[in-house]
Amino acid sequence: MAENSQEDKKKKVSLGMCFPNTNKASEKSYDLKGTVNINGTKYRLGGYEASASGDGKLPKGSKYWWFHRVEKLELSPDSQEAFDPAAME
Repeated sequence: MAENSQEDKKKKVSLGMCFPNTNKASEKSYDLKGTVNINGTKYRLGGYEASASGDGKLPKGSKYWWFHRVEKLELSPDSQEAFDPAAME
């Protein structure tokens, strides 16, 4: 059994991370933010916390997040992951 759990751990791949924004710069800042990697492309996510009205699938008062921002992550030129044309040669 221990061997199977080790193999399962090796198969799991992190696709990214989203986390609660507990140090918001303003009330308009995202409540949930992070980045994900889908097929080798990184995307930036930003979402807001909301509470269900009870008129839909979720019970009234259920907490959920709706994503306002899902866009391709643009890396800054000084980033270690930035595009380097010399590396293409």
